Amino acid sequence: MSTNSQRLGKYELLERLGQGGMAEVWKARDTLLQRYVAIKILHANLQEDPNFITRFEREAQLIASLHHPNIVQIHDFQITRIPESTTPIAYMVMDYIEGGTLDEYIASTSARGKIPSPTQIVHLFTSMSLAIDYAHQQGMIHRDIKPANILLDKNNTTRNPMGEPILTDFGVAKLLGVTSSTLSASQLGTPLYVSPEQVRGYPGNERSDIYALGVILYEMVTGVPPFRGDTAVNVFTQHLNVTPTSPALINPSLPTALTLVILKALAKDPNERFASAASMTAAIAEALNMPVPESLGQAAYSQDEANMPTYLHSPWQLGTAPLPPSSTSGVDVINRAALHATPSAPSGGAQVYQVAPPRDGTAKTGDPQATPLPAMHSPSPPPSQQRRRWRTLYGVVAALIIIAVLGSAVLVYFLKYTTAQVSPALASAVVGHCFFVSSGQLNPDSAQGIADQLEIDLQNIPDPQSGKGYYAWLLPDRHPKAENDPLQPTPQFALPLLLTSSPLPVNHGRISFFYKGTAQHDNLFSLASRLL
Repeated sequence: MSTNSQRLGKYELLERLGQGGMAEVWKARDTLLQRYVAIKILHANLQEDPNFITRFEREAQLIASLHHPNIVQIHDFQITRIPESTTPIAYMVMDYIEGGTLDEYIASTSARGKIPSPTQIVHLFTSMSLAIDYAHQQGMIHRDIKPANILLDKNNTTRNPMGEPILTDFGVAKLLGVTSSTLSASQLGTPLYVSPEQVRGYPGNERSDIYALGVILYEMVTGVPPFRGDTAVNVFTQHLNVTPTSPALINPSLPTALTLVILKALAKDPNERFASAASMTAAIAEALNMPVPESLGQAAYSQDEANMPTYLHSPWQLGTAPLPPSSTSGVDVINRAALHATPSAPSGGAQVYQVAPPRDGTAKTGDPQATPLPAMHSPSPPPSQQRRRWRTLYGVVAALIIIAVLGSAVLVYFLKYTTAQVSPALASAVVGHCFFVSSGQLNPDSAQGIADQLEIDLQNIPDPQSGKGYYAWLLPDRHPKAENDPLQPTPQFALPLLLTSSPLPVNHGRISFFYKGTAQHDNLFSLASRLL
């Protein structure tokens, strides 16, 4: 919105507080009630949808119906026109919360090696989980929970010294009628907190919000989010198919029970996550050897290790720091640790969790000290129970994976009119990677699908013999689910899918191939999990 217009009806615009891909937020004054408010103005390019006005009015009413002390209250919503524009402006008026965001708080504490105390963590998550569960009970899913969407009310520090958390942007993604498959990268915002099912193009549900809470908890106790990378696509594919580094490897002081809680919240399968935010917070309190807050009620949770992820070590190297994000020239790195100062070394002998090594070995003084998490034993789990379902291996090629083939080839090359076998030399030497690409997120002006393209990059490939060549296919799951999966879309293409009708080109021992996808921009990852 142009800053030339300083009024929207009875509201006087004072200061633009922030701007994102979907909206901008202003501090304003209600000239009739003489009070400050915050106004979220939706970007005009999102209003070209012919169903927008009807959906805006319906969803805004639902958002305004939420009444909870930890959810920002919506007071008004309007669609109006301003003199200098022929495009209607849609906006929502809400409480103005004075204070920072949880994103800023994490940047000044956890990201600098100063982990909040167990009491602070439990109280903070109690407030947030009560708000989230309340909204879920009203049929409202957030779908975009992240620290930047959690305001900290500095005028209310009774329970939380950093400020009482107030969740904002509830239901905005649905109000705009967009999902991760139709949003551009700028509209989707940071990919650090998005759930795997949303990356796959589904709208998400209550368990998607639980996943985002798990990412926030991981970040608060380690100082870094579980997945970082050079590009949004890189991070998306990690959410889909990469096991997060155990938080205990980054912060060795974490109790094992808390590590289990975090990994359960970050389960790839939504059904393996906590059933509610309150049950997750109750598990956090138990893991930290603290009483479960009475406000959570009888939140049911289980620390049954048979139903929790068992990745208590790094999938890459045990005993080492997590792998840093790869570097790509000219691309902004999505990594909170790179945005803030390196954590300082402990001073005065007090314990400060070091989530990243200092640039030098000199201890610095004057830094605020963190309250260390107490060392404790995790609660004894109940007897193991047989898993009710096995976890499907979602897309070997979906994540940005580096495949070192030691005993077999990543790409079995097929030679025209022959059944020749791959040589042992080839099987032991092929090294490469492949990953899905979402055209809609790479092109800010596009609203196309997600995981609709594929890139293959292989090295140490010998030239094919005369008249022969290499080909690549996408194959379906080797072991399809025995039961119907309601989330699985109806296939729009036949498998196996031949990616090219002509041989893959080999250039100095390297195959670099980009599959542009089908004409319908089908979600390849939702149906295929193997590359041949």
